[in-house]
This record gives sequence, C-alpha cells and structure tokens, in this order.
Amino acid sequence: MIRMKIAFALRLVDDYSGKDIRKNSFLFSIGERIVHPVEKENGLYIFLEPQEAVTRVHLEGPDYHPCTVQVEKKHLSPEEPVAEVRMYRRPGRGGCEYLEGQLPKEDAPFPRKVCFLREKPTGLTFRELRRIGEEYWFLFQGFTREDLTGKPCMLENRGEFFPFVIMEKRGINEYRVEPEEKPPEQLEKGGALVRIYRTVTDQNGAYAIPVGPGEGKEAGKVIPL
Repeated sequence: MIRMKIAFALRLVDDYSGKDIRKNSFLFSIGERIVHPVEKENGLYIFLEPQEAVTRVHLEGPDYHPCTVQVEKKHLSPEEPVAEVRMYRRPGRGGCEYLEGQLPKEDAPFPRKVCFLREKPTGLTFRELRRIGEEYWFLFQGFTREDLTGKPCMLENRGEFFPFVIMEKRGINEYRVEPEEKPPEQLEKGGALVRIYRTVTDQNGAYAIPVGPGEGKEAGKVIPL
C-alpha cells in the first residue's frame, strides 16, 4: 500500500459567517501553474506538493474575492498541517446586506482590506488575557446573545485597534482567540468587544462590506486595514 505524504491543507472560511466553505468552485495556482488539491467532505483542500518550507497559493472563486496566502510549514502542526484562510464575500452572495462606499485617495494603494466597526454593542467588555501555551484566551464580563464563534472582532487599546477572530468559547465568558498580530503587552480593562465586518476594495478603493441583516444603515465606522 502506497501512502502519500501531505504537504499541507487549507481550510477556507467565510469571514462573514465564520463557517467553512464547502462545495465551491475554487481555482488554485502556485506561481504560473494551476494545481488541483484533493477536496475532502469536511471542507479541507489537501495539497500533496510542493514540499518546500514556504509556498504562496493564489485562490479564486465565483463568490469570493481572490487572494494569495503564504503557507509556512514551520507555523503548522506536523500532525495536522492545516492553514486557515479567511475569504471575503463578493457582493451578491445572500444571507447578508452590503455596506457600499469609497475610500479616499489618500488611503491608496488599492486594493486593500477595509472593515466596518459596528456601533451596536455585543454586550461584552474585556477583563483579562490569559496565555496558555501557544493559545490566547480572553475573559470578558457582561452578557451577549450573539454567537461570536468564528467571527472577527476588535478591541480598542490606547487609540489602537487590535483585531482577532474568536475561535471557541469555554465556560460563560471565556473565549480562545486567534490574533492577527501579537497582542499588546497591556490591554486596558473595560474596553468594549466590537464586532467587525471585513472585505477588500477594488482597484479604485470602492468597497461592499457584508453586514448583518438590518445593519446596513446602522451607525458605525469604516476604516482601512
């Protein structure tokens, strides 16, 4: 029996819903070469090659903006070498509304990421950061009716925005988060947990950010990332 060595796997996630993307016609390429990973029922795309330490994979699909992801094996688990890729919806996909607008020219170059900071509160405020091994756990206080698992959120800390994705919930108000960058040494207690929605602009800076039903006309702030 011949066993194939897996190079790595990609899990594609809808950034708006936090759900795995399944049964979508994605086109994958590495350099100038189109590649055909094995699509599994659980939504994983298995790559048998290349076996290099660093690989840049370009993705295109009919319902999502194209993106390029850099996969570095040193950051993946040897037992489960899976990298998560957050995909941004194109306008027209259902189940949400779209907040449309235009970034000013001084925010160029475009395209670039942009997000909407929802003003409607989640009901949670930051209390404590706990580091457990390589994992970050946030302890909040308050109460929320929202299912925040898989959703991008943000804390404002001394005038700076700290974005992350909530990965799982434990207990009442303890959440494991995946930060986009190393957390600040000190996070101010009492900061409101803000739900954010993200997308990428076109070449001219125009955007259409997917937001929750009824939230397209609510107050909030749009900022480039």
